[in-house]
Amino acid sequence: MTRDGLRLLALLGLLAGVALAARYRVTGEAVYEAQAPLGAFSGKNPTLEGEVTYEEASGRLEGQVCLDLSAWDSKEPLRDRHTREMFQVDRYPRACLTLKGLDPAKGVLLGVLDLHGVRREVAIPVRHRTEGQRLLFQADFALRLSDYGLKAPSFMGMRVSDRVRVRVQGQGVAP
Repeated sequence: MTRDGLRLLALLGLLAGVALAARYRVTGEAVYEAQAPLGAFSGKNPTLEGEVTYEEASGRLEGQVCLDLSAWDSKEPLRDRHTREMFQVDRYPRACLTLKGLDPAKGVLLGVLDLHGVRREVAIPVRHRTEGQRLLFQADFALRLSDYGLKAPSFMGMRVSDRVRVRVQGQGVAP
């Protein structure tokens, strides 16, 4: 095969890879579950949004999803106020995950989580599937508040555990 023929094949391969990558507008919600001396409680946040590009064959995943940290709802206004104070939402209104890839064999999403002004590399277990023009996903992981410079709230001398369980679910829709 000629040099021009090889270049054409390489270009076609590159274009095919780009064509297989789909762009998605992501929406969803996050739920936290926390432990305190008097029991467990949870809160929900329906503001997950962002844009990602995903190529299923290679696991290439890029983009960013963010969450409005002032929108947590635990059905307890005082608890929600303490949560907003802990996150210092006036200074750090959002948490954002910049996606760096997906390891399909391990079911792990790779990225950088920016929370409370601290950026940390993360590997988050995730389940996902595509259905037509939709990308559906669920993640379930533990987060240490102190890893992000956050001090767990306390009430009447009882402190919430530093380790919080986070569940995220949502979908991406191709425009």
